[in-house]
Amino acid sequence: MSEANNPEIDVDKLMQKIREEVAKLKKDSKIQLVSTPKLFSSLSIKTNNYTSAMNANLNYMEGLLKNAESRAVSRTKWPDNLNRFPFNFSKGIQKLALKILNFIFKDQREVNFNVINALKESVALNRQLIRQVETLRSQLDQESHHLAAIDTRIQELCERFGTVDSNIQGIDFTFNNIDTCISNRLTLIQERLDTVDNRVKGIDERVDAVDELLSTKKVHNLPEFLEVTEESYINLAIALSKIPTEEHYKHDKKDLFYYLFENVFYQSEIVKEKQKFYLSFINKDLSVSYPFLDAGCGRGEFLQNLTESNIKCVGIDLNQLEIETLKKCGFNVHNAEILNFLENTSERYCGISALQVAEHLSIEDIHRFLILAFEKLVTDGVIIIETVNPHSLYALSNFYQDSTHVKPLPPEMLKFLLEWHGFKAVKIIYSSLIPESARIFPEQRMNYQDYAVVGYKKL
Repeated sequence: MSEANNPEIDVDKLMQKIREEVAKLKKDSKIQLVSTPKLFSSLSIKTNNYTSAMNANLNYMEGLLKNAESRAVSRTKWPDNLNRFPFNFSKGIQKLALKILNFIFKDQREVNFNVINALKESVALNRQLIRQVETLRSQLDQESHHLAAIDTRIQELCERFGTVDSNIQGIDFTFNNIDTCISNRLTLIQERLDTVDNRVKGIDERVDAVDELLSTKKVHNLPEFLEVTEESYINLAIALSKIPTEEHYKHDKKDLFYYLFENVFYQSEIVKEKQKFYLSFINKDLSVSYPFLDAGCGRGEFLQNLTESNIKCVGIDLNQLEIETLKKCGFNVHNAEILNFLENTSERYCGISALQVAEHLSIEDIHRFLILAFEKLVTDGVIIIETVNPHSLYALSNFYQDSTHVKPLPPEMLKFLLEWHGFKAVKIIYSSLIPESARIFPEQRMNYQDYAVVGYKKL
């Protein structure tokens, strides 16, 4: 009767229910392993669910334990529902019955009390474990963020390493190209060095030949001092002049000086004879319709050759004295500066010559002269430029004897200038052999005092 009115807690059923709840929570809280960034986010979410469920169940268990604890204490009061008929006993009997029941279930209450305390300890321990789980979860969240940052950094480093690897490959390719270029350059340099070495050997051989030739032409018994006595140059110039001395004052001193100077150092008959060679380059058919221009005609040696070959010609020169002399001889000449004359004339010419003139001009004036000459020449017209040969030491020794000379012009350079300004089929012709006693050089061009470049206007 008392067991029905004051039911005891079924501990086995309570423990079985707790086990089922725990097993259910464990089943719901299983964690699947995923990649690093997803692992901790999934773990954090499921741990939150797990702790919430655990707290709910623990609260429920605490409620059950409180109820059980309230029912497990000794009975000191007769239940009200037993005061009804037919259980309406006297107070004495009720007290006696309660004592008997309490005595009978004393061990059971002790067991229940111990179980309830154990379960309360278990609940407290579980709450402590939940707090530790939450702490661990917080730490795992922090670590997950840290690991996510590390993973991002690793990806960035991988990208950078990829870029560095590409750059290294590009640098390696560049170095290979540089190595190939250097190898090619070194091969080319070696070839050039071999060429230079061969040329040096050739020069050595020529020097040896010159030394041998000089040794055979060595002059012996030279006096310590050599005095040369010659006729007065000025007297010779006046004697050769066609202008009486008493008329010298009528002329410009500069013009007179150069006129007399040429009479001494340039023999007109020899010059005229040599210049006949250039007549063969003139197109005779063109000369019928167009005159020939001799720029810097001087004393008129080439004008005489042109006239004797029935080629109509015109001469220009700065020296008024020589122009007046030529006019008296019937030549068509003008006292003018060459560039000014060419710029202002509308005449077209079958040929233009500048014999022993270029060495008197600056390089800028030579360029301008060639431009104007090309403009004034008709198609197939010829240009003839004669000057001193700088390859000849003999000619160079006399070069600055003429104070109006600017500088010697290498034939190769002058030929290039003609080609630069449009002239075709340009050739170099050496003339005026040096005295036979001085012909000691094995290279032929070094034995000529003069050279000419001859070219044509071709369209």
